[in-house]
Amino acid sequence: MSTLALEEAQLPIAADDFNALEQRVLRMVELLKHERETRIAAEHRVQTLENTVRSLEESGLNSEQRAENLQEKLGDAEHRIGELTTETTQNNDQIQTLEKERETVRGRVERLLRQLDEIPA
Repeated sequence: MSTLALEEAQLPIAADDFNALEQRVLRMVELLKHERETRIAAEHRVQTLENTVRSLEESGLNSEQRAENLQEKLGDAEHRIGELTTETTQNNDQIQTLEKERETVRGRVERLLRQLDEIPA
């Protein structure tokens, strides 16, 4: 056999190998494109989730701050209630004292009026 015949026999094999290699390269390109799209989508999803977590953490902190503010306001309100209770007790005591004084004054006035009625005109 001549070397030319041998080379011609190897050419179709080489062309088939080249076509197979080309197909493999094209498949790899498609796989890389798909992988990039998937990675971009995953990165976007991660970013969205990170934003959501950050937002939830901030709202959680805000909730904690609001709870602390409400606790502080509750303490202030309880303190004010205590002050008002003391003031109410003092006012009630003062009212009772004034009512006793009024009764005493009423008794004196009635006694003076009786004495005036007893004075002959």
